[in-house]
Amino acid sequence: MRFDHRLPLLSAALAAALVAGCKTAPSSSTTAQPASIAANQAPPPNAATKAAATKGNLAIEKVRLTELFKGTPVVFGLLPDGSLRADVPLPFSFDAGKSAVKPPLAAVLDRIAAGQRDELTRVVISAPSDAGTKGTTLPVERAAGVRAYLVAHGLVDTRLSVVSAMASATTVRLIVTDAPLP
Repeated sequence: MRFDHRLPLLSAALAAALVAGCKTAPSSSTTAQPASIAANQAPPPNAATKAAATKGNLAIEKVRLTELFKGTPVVFGLLPDGSLRADVPLPFSFDAGKSAVKPPLAAVLDRIAAGQRDELTRVVISAPSDAGTKGTTLPVERAAGVRAYLVAHGLVDTRLSVVSAMASATTVRLIVTDAPLP
């Protein structure tokens, strides 16, 4: 094996180029701030940045909740506008003719409340009536029960909205969004 005498020179030249490339111009003492101060004074986010962060957080929340409720009939999805949708089948949400939240729905509500407590999102709630029931009182009472449950678990009442469920609905639907409430 033959030793190439140019190799050490080439290595030295590369090292010198790397060191020269790492040098930066000294900053002026009148405009420079300590790194700890500069890092704490990031520019305030604009509305588009906040919306993108919320949509990203909701996508992460969807993945987390989907994994957490894997093997259950609860379905999580993202809507085209980036909102998080949670559908809990009626038999797991309320007893027939009742508006008290059942434990399986409570488990979903607990996780949503915990995940959204410190966020700037809103929650839209719809709850169906029982199959074959024509009255409008039960769906409103059920949605109000879900709303009260979320408030009791830390969500601010003004962030919650109740909408009418479609007559054919078979699930309690929660939509977590950054859009204005209806």
